Amino acid sequence: MKDLSWLDNPALKNLDSRKLAVMIELINETEGKPLEKTLPMIMSANMKLKSQNLGFTPDETTLIFDILTAKMSPEEKTKFSNLRNLMESKAKGFKNKRTK
Repeated sequence: MKDLSWLDNPALKNLDSRKLAVMIELINETEGKPLEKTLPMIMSANMKLKSQNLGFTPDETTLIFDILTAKMSPEEKTKFSNLRNLMESKAKGFKNKRTK
């Protein structure tokens, strides 16, 4: 049975219902999956939101990553964190290039 206790988080109280639906789908799909299979699902969720002219805020993204890594081993959490940092730095670099 899926752990849905994260849905009680107060940060989700005012979340757009479309974002919440994508978040629930993402977390359900990635539960128990290795990191290599999780990352494409995260990218797919972001593309789904972009197609609706939406996106997760930094706080929402942090919450998602906290939920996704809650049951990971320390080694997996470190890998996930490193990949997240790499993705964020590339995204910042891309935004900086677009504004020049």
